[in-house]
Amino acid sequence: MARLLFDYRCTECRAEIELFVPTPAPPSMECPACAGEARRRYTSRGLALSGESLRAVAPASGGVECRDNADVPGLCHVAPAARRRLIARHRGDVDTYEAEIKRQTREFEAKGPAKLHQVISHSH
Repeated sequence: MARLLFDYRCTECRAEIELFVPTPAPPSMECPACAGEARRRYTSRGLALSGESLRAVAPASGGVECRDNADVPGLCHVAPAARRRLIARHRGDVDTYEAEIKRQTREFEAKGPAKLHQVISHSH
């Protein structure tokens, strides 16, 4: 299981910490400083000022799915064709997830494997 570095902020002591956690990153962790709840943050690349508050947004080329589903880990780093399946998996939507698997299988059988540039998507 891959472990990556993610930013968290404690709701109790307000500590800002970086933790190596398994992917997909959990939305909250125990704060190592006070044992309070540390919630996952999005780095400055994924933040925008909206009125008086900071909100997570997708990178410019991430697309609408990324912007509207900022809580889905890794969404902006997968190919657009795989995003519906990842969102459904994250939400526990079994029907949509299975429908996407069937759709992708039909597409593969009709067109063959995707070209590398269609599979890899990294927007920043």
